Amino acid sequence: MVLYYIFSFLFGLGVGSFLNVVILRGARGESFVKGRSRCESCGKTLQWFELIPLASFFIQKARCRSCGAKLSWQYPLVEFATGLLFALIAIYYSPSGVEGIPLWLSPRLAFELMFAFVIPSASIVILVSDIRWKIIPNGAVVTLLVVSLIRESTRLSLVDIGYDVGAALGLAFFFFALWFLSRGAWMGFGDVKLVLATSFLLGFPASIPAVLFSFWIGAAFGVILLALRVVNLKTQIPFGPFILAGSAAAYFYSETALWYIGMSMG
Repeated sequence: MVLYYIFSFLFGLGVGSFLNVVILRGARGESFVKGRSRCESCGKTLQWFELIPLASFFIQKARCRSCGAKLSWQYPLVEFATGLLFALIAIYYSPSGVEGIPLWLSPRLAFELMFAFVIPSASIVILVSDIRWKIIPNGAVVTLLVVSLIRESTRLSLVDIGYDVGAALGLAFFFFALWFLSRGAWMGFGDVKLVLATSFLLGFPASIPAVLFSFWIGAAFGVILLALRVVNLKTQIPFGPFILAGSAAAYFYSETALWYIGMSMG
C-alpha cells in the first residue's frame, strides 16, 4: 500500500516536470514536443541528470550548471504540487478501490482515476500560466473540455445532458458579457473559455455554486491584498486561479452551497 502511494508521488513528480515544459514553451508559443529541454538563460541543452525532478534543482543549488543563472522556483513547486496531488488521488482511489471494489474489476473507477490525473495536470498549467503571464493556454482548456465531453457522453439521461450544456453555455455567456462590456478590464476572454470547460466538467447544478465560489474567493483574496497594500484598485489580478478554486470547492461542497442559497432565497 505504501509503495503504491510512493510510486504515485514519484509519477506525479515526473508529470510535474513535463508540465513545466508545457507551461514555459506555451508562454513562448512553442510546441512542447519540439526539441529537448534547455536552459532558459544560455540555451544549453540539458543532460538527463539535470532534469531529475526536485533533486536536480537542489543539487545544482537552483542554478544552471553551465552559465550559473538562477533557476525559477516554479520548477520544484510545480513538480512537488503535482506529486502531492497524485499521491492524494492515489489515497482516494486506493488499490482496493472505492467501496471495496478493486480498480481492475471496475472500469468506471479506472475511468474516473484516469480523469483524476488529467484534470489537475491541466489545471496546474492554467494556474501557473495565468499567475505568471495572465495567459490561459488553449491547449489546457481544450483538455478539460475533452475530458468533460467524454464524461458527459457516459450520462444516460438526455435531460441531464441538456441541463449541463445549458448551464455551461449560460455561465460562459455571462462571463463573455463581462468581458465584452468592460473591453477586457473586468474579465479576460480566457476566463470565458475556462468557465465553459469547468462548468461542463462539474455539470449542473454544481457549476452554479462554482461560479459563486470563484467570485467570493476572488473578492476575499482581493480585499486581503488591498489591506496588505500588495495591490491597488487599478491592479489587474488574474481570475483563472479563482475559477479553478471555486470549481474545486463546488466539487466538494456544492450540495451545501445549493442548500444555503435555497434557504437564503426562500
